Amino acid sequence: MALQETVRDIDSGLAARIIKISMVAVVLAGIVVLYFLFHFKGLGTEAAMDQAQLARSLVSGEGFTTRYIRPLAIQQLTDSGRKIPADHFPEVHNAPLFPMLEAAALFPFRKNLDMAPTDTLSKGDRVAAGLGILLLLIGVLVWYFVARRLFDYELALLAAGLLLVTDLMWQYALAGLPQLLLIILFGLVTLCSFDALRAEEQERSALSVILRLALAAFLLGLMALTHGVAAFLLPGFLAFCLIAFRERVAATFVSLVVFLTTVLPWLAHNYLTCGNPLGIAVYTALAGAGVTEEAVMRGVNTGLSLGGGMATKFRTGLTDQAAHLWEYMGLNIVAVAALMAVMHPFRNPTAALWRWIVILMWAGVTIGMTLFGVKEAVSGNQLHIVFLPAFLLYGLAFLLVLWNRLNISLKALRIVFLSALFLLAAAPMLLRFIAGAQAKIQWPPYVPPFISVLQKWYQPKEILCSDMPWAVAWYANRKCLLLPETVRQFNQISDFGVLGTPIVGLYLTPVSGGQDFLSLIKGPYKEWGPVIMRTVNLNDFLLKSFTPLPVDGECILYADRERWSHK
Repeated sequence: MALQETVRDIDSGLAARIIKISMVAVVLAGIVVLYFLFHFKGLGTEAAMDQAQLARSLVSGEGFTTRYIRPLAIQQLTDSGRKIPADHFPEVHNAPLFPMLEAAALFPFRKNLDMAPTDTLSKGDRVAAGLGILLLLIGVLVWYFVARRLFDYELALLAAGLLLVTDLMWQYALAGLPQLLLIILFGLVTLCSFDALRAEEQERSALSVILRLALAAFLLGLMALTHGVAAFLLPGFLAFCLIAFRERVAATFVSLVVFLTTVLPWLAHNYLTCGNPLGIAVYTALAGAGVTEEAVMRGVNTGLSLGGGMATKFRTGLTDQAAHLWEYMGLNIVAVAALMAVMHPFRNPTAALWRWIVILMWAGVTIGMTLFGVKEAVSGNQLHIVFLPAFLLYGLAFLLVLWNRLNISLKALRIVFLSALFLLAAAPMLLRFIAGAQAKIQWPPYVPPFISVLQKWYQPKEILCSDMPWAVAWYANRKCLLLPETVRQFNQISDFGVLGTPIVGLYLTPVSGGQDFLSLIKGPYKEWGPVIMRTVNLNDFLLKSFTPLPVDGECILYADRERWSHK
């Protein structure tokens, strides 16, 4: 009898739960170890390093200031009559919330962020990755509760598992980008919206409903403070307020006011700092077709306006996003099934309504991404991934409905069906693990140990210039100007001491050197062709000394003197 009771406890009692949770924890820990130890190569995007160096400034007590200086930001300050500071350059490009969160994570390590000569990965990169993994796990938990509220316990568990085996989620966990924080906040917005719908169904007071919507709008504002493009969620949410509630005017008005009140302090900060409440990122949205964000930031034209191929920009942007949508959704086949679930008549009225709200908000964010540009699956402006959990829920629910309609009562076949879904969703992750360990750095173009050496060669108040100033600002902790569009602008900024002191170093990498020959003649770096190709006459150039740097001399440093010859 004792043996039978033990077996029964293991099968269905507390012991069963402990065993299942332990198995999940072991598998999860294994995935974390495999990604972190064998597939983490450090931060690899401009946006991640830019926000990390902002977090470092916050930790250092310098406020929201940047060491990554854009020529367009200099011009914007000049045009608005603001003084260009000689020490702490103000940040008016990034949203503030994620750098603040990163600063909190970096704070315990603030005295040990500089790289040692033997380091391959920086401590700051590891902290950013650790934070990303924590945000991933919290995000899965939040969306588990969303699934419980929207569907049932079984679907919630399956959806959480599908999120955890989606390779793109882990790539973002290690990327140091804010998308996983957006996923958490979007899940909380969804939960608050469901609470408002439930209060409406239970005929509670209008105040009770509006307070829940106000909380959702506040969280929506936090999303906009995490990434500016997330503000494009607002029209879809306001449509939800108009459609779903009796007190539609009050619900919409209060939600709008709460959202604006949440983002207003940051807009006021930008206006007081540079004269434009939207900072300098808005100029990327206003640029026409074929104009990259880098080209906008390297220039000095703050008079950009709508036009110049905006119709072409929308057409090519939307087409490109549609062509890569599955990739942007992590190659997860279950998420793609959500596109077919749109027309399914869900019995749950909340599920039926919320899918249309998700589609509206997704459409709004897609327009935002079209304006600001999406480079690749893992990049700063790729926000399709934020909708992956919601798409997974609806796609999985639709597939389970189709399976149930087959009236197959054999449990083993259902297990096979679900296993096939997991295998297809996890295929990119499995292929990554099969491929084995990769290179330990993000080369090309980043070599953190040889970027950090600039910290020893230059003093904190000296100004450098580079085609990758975000990396210099993060790994070398030095102020660095983005390579201006022309050599004339470069000379003017240096000769007139616009940034307080002359420019004393120019660090060039495969970002510019990897361009083909015709691009160096006709492309965005045409003015810098001789400098990049190392054929410039140093007698006619501002910086008279130079030295090739690893890897294989593909990076080069021009300097005012041979700083590398001194210890």
